[in-house]
Amino acid sequence: MVFTDEASASPGQIVNTITIRAGERVDGLAMQITTAAGGTMTFTHGGMGGDENSLTLGEGEYITSMEAHWAEKNSHTRIFYLSFGTSAGNTVSGGGQTENVGKVTAPEGYQLSGFHGQDGNEIDLLGAIWTSIKPLEEAPGTVAPADIPGSTSGSTSATVDVPVGGSTAASGSAAKQTQGSAAAPAANVAPEDTSGSDAPEPAPRTAGIKLSEAFGGPHGEQFSDQPSAASGVTVGSITVRGGERIDGLKLEITAPTPLTLAHGGSGGTDNTLTLAAGEHVTSMDINVGQKKGRTRIFYLKFTTNLGNSVEAGGTTGERSSVTAPDGYQLSGFFGRVGDEIDKLGIIWTSIEKVEAAPTTAPALTDEDIVLGELFGGPHGNAFSDINYIVLQQTTSSITIRGADRVDAVTLQVATPAERSLTHGGTGGTENTLTFGPGEYITSMEAHWDKKNKHTRIFYLSFTTNKDNTLSAGSPTDNKGTATAPEGFQLSGFFGRGGDEIDQLGAIWTKVGAKSVSLLDDTGIGAGTYGTTIRNWVGPTIGDAPDKACYRKTEPYNSNEICPL
Repeated sequence: MVFTDEASASPGQIVNTITIRAGERVDGLAMQITTAAGGTMTFTHGGMGGDENSLTLGEGEYITSMEAHWAEKNSHTRIFYLSFGTSAGNTVSGGGQTENVGKVTAPEGYQLSGFHGQDGNEIDLLGAIWTSIKPLEEAPGTVAPADIPGSTSGSTSATVDVPVGGSTAASGSAAKQTQGSAAAPAANVAPEDTSGSDAPEPAPRTAGIKLSEAFGGPHGEQFSDQPSAASGVTVGSITVRGGERIDGLKLEITAPTPLTLAHGGSGGTDNTLTLAAGEHVTSMDINVGQKKGRTRIFYLKFTTNLGNSVEAGGTTGERSSVTAPDGYQLSGFFGRVGDEIDKLGIIWTSIEKVEAAPTTAPALTDEDIVLGELFGGPHGNAFSDINYIVLQQTTSSITIRGADRVDAVTLQVATPAERSLTHGGTGGTENTLTFGPGEYITSMEAHWDKKNKHTRIFYLSFTTNKDNTLSAGSPTDNKGTATAPEGFQLSGFFGRGGDEIDQLGAIWTKVGAKSVSLLDDTGIGAGTYGTTIRNWVGPTIGDAPDKACYRKTEPYNSNEICPL
């Protein structure tokens, strides 16, 4: 299961303890923090097996490095060993070491504040979320985009990425995301790279969005409405489904784009509050408790600026409340869910439309990889082609399967190796555009609407640099267009899908951008590469004219290739 603490991690938070549960492999992780606002939260991932290894941090002590080892278990790649180091030189570790090792180090002034990756009963994939040690001041009503170097977001991330299924890493340049999305996939960090300088920055935080604390337990599946959140929206109604506990939640947004945000199960009784013009939800009262050894949300009450309220569930002794910042309203949720609500936090957005804070950072077109705006809804399973993209790749065709809506999309990669990047189902009619020499896609138009109360992509149209187009599906009134930066091409997708496409964004790469190769001329001589070769392991190439320490010898692995 994919997870991320990005929505809750924030600059200025204090990490109190970190716990690794491990035996032969790493079973689980827990991090207990104090937020900048003074509240407490625990990030928990993985299962409950193994032995606990905990480290309690002292005052002014921060986690600044992470080392991960991985290997295969029952044909699945798992995290076998983890070690965390602090600014005071203390460490905590657990699990069994392997030959596959990756290390990441916090940028200067940053600390470990959360994780992202994949888990089940054990940890399968793990990345670090770094945030600024010091709290950052915001302009009123804004949160600066985190994707711009030098911005005031105070957040970045790095992945110790387990090589699952032989996927090819991105170029090594940080993937950037343009405004409009809040779910940027991270590029890989090469094993043994301890610099931290190539860590991809996280998804931008759209202007006018703030997150509350989250209340509840570590069970259920994670969810977040943050990708759909925006300032200046109109909330039409809020519904709480409950009996003895809270079964589900639903928020109806009526403008500027109608959207239904629903989470939880179908049990309990509906309790709905319809909001009047100029009315906004500005506070939440929440009670939590235990059910069969699991923490659940037992009671919720939402109150508006006009004093109206809606509530459901049964009260407990463990009560909390949150209030919207001045000028903000409830516009979405994040947390954990199953048949009931297990954990809940509020996404506050500015009542008035707020534009992103200005920045003097370099233009996005200075990067080799750019993530475009996301269109659609928060349903379906998340996907991304970021790990399969190779700089200088060429594409040969684009295919859309569609009828009333868009069922699937496929981008065919021709070089350096043939690969089909396919997402969605098998329904609909196939529509294919084959590219000519030097032809590639430079724009994508998407239309979306509701089907069975879920937002879906109803129509797609792609245009190439030769002005050829391909489209499929049914146009709607809700639409948007993403255009490649100058000199960029479509090289993949990210979004959400199932039997159909629910959400879609474009991954643009710079035409002609080149990955650094071992044999590239670095400008310091053909026979010596100095310190420009980072952590290279493999057989010596040619007759070595020197004794450079990077020519470390390692035997072939079981697949007869160099271990990387």
